[in-house]
Amino acid sequence: MALDTQARQVRTAAGGPLSYEALVIATGSRLYAPLPGAELPGVYDFKSLRAAEALMDRVRRGEAESALIVGAGFIGVEIAVLLRELGLRVVQLEMTAQVMPRMLDLESAAFALQILQEKGVDVRLGTEAKTFVGEKRVEGVQLSSGETLSADLYVAATGVRPNLQFLEGSGVEYRWGITVDNHLRTSAPEVYAAGDVVEAPDRLTGEPYVHAIFPNATAQGRVVGLNLAGVDTPYDGAERMNSLKHLGLPILAVGLKEGDEVLRTRVDGGLRTIYLQDGRAVGYQLVGDMRPAGALRSMMTRGTDVRRLKDALLEPHFGQGELVWRAMGLAA
Repeated sequence: MALDTQARQVRTAAGGPLSYEALVIATGSRLYAPLPGAELPGVYDFKSLRAAEALMDRVRRGEAESALIVGAGFIGVEIAVLLRELGLRVVQLEMTAQVMPRMLDLESAAFALQILQEKGVDVRLGTEAKTFVGEKRVEGVQLSSGETLSADLYVAATGVRPNLQFLEGSGVEYRWGITVDNHLRTSAPEVYAAGDVVEAPDRLTGEPYVHAIFPNATAQGRVVGLNLAGVDTPYDGAERMNSLKHLGLPILAVGLKEGDEVLRTRVDGGLRTIYLQDGRAVGYQLVGDMRPAGALRSMMTRGTDVRRLKDALLEPHFGQGELVWRAMGLAA
């Protein structure tokens, strides 16, 4: 409920304070739906396991035939596919001109959109939801156009926000997430932070950002644990990545989606896009063929200069054998 870093005590809902020598803040994140009415009963999200189970129970009991999803990010798209496979009519609202706008470029997003539509999801791009409407329970979603849409189920898939409520007045500095140094120490003595609650430096840009994904959380937990055990362990930085496996065509986005040069080719009905900056890979997007993923990630983390290998990066079989060794500079 509250943190007193001067006295080194944590106050909980159960009562009296708990003292600490060292503290780890790993309070995660919660649904962030910047729409009025998002708190109404009947608005579901998949960030909470309890909320997800409640939604699925209604579907299994046959209490729903239609669903309205606000947001078409990675989570929103996976929810849409799942509900369609369960037989529901699904309308998905996205205020931007593409699905998954934070991670995918337009070309990769076009593949995902086509598959969603082929599966029967009614994706409405450029459609802004203004508010969830209802008195005691959600009854619809009003759009910026003034139109109100209704369904049996309502899902908010608009992102997450770190759980920071108890930090007010604690002396722990935070912006959108808790600010940390390169050992994941906060501004308070002997207080560390890890997971979705952290605004950690981006591995590529160095800029602080909340990258709320599982691999970052587990890596940060390990770094904090080692430092608490007395093993000096710096954090290399958070990675931007997300993957989508349930469309039937795998999609992977890693790093930035911009650079001073873009390499792009179609491979076996999919797409490979690599973003370069000063001759080094700073991001890539794979649709379909995932074989290059490991080699490209290794090149990114090593900062490998790939200017002489650009043709190899676009070859259909890049990602295995000799082509990988050449790209890594480990073969003639």
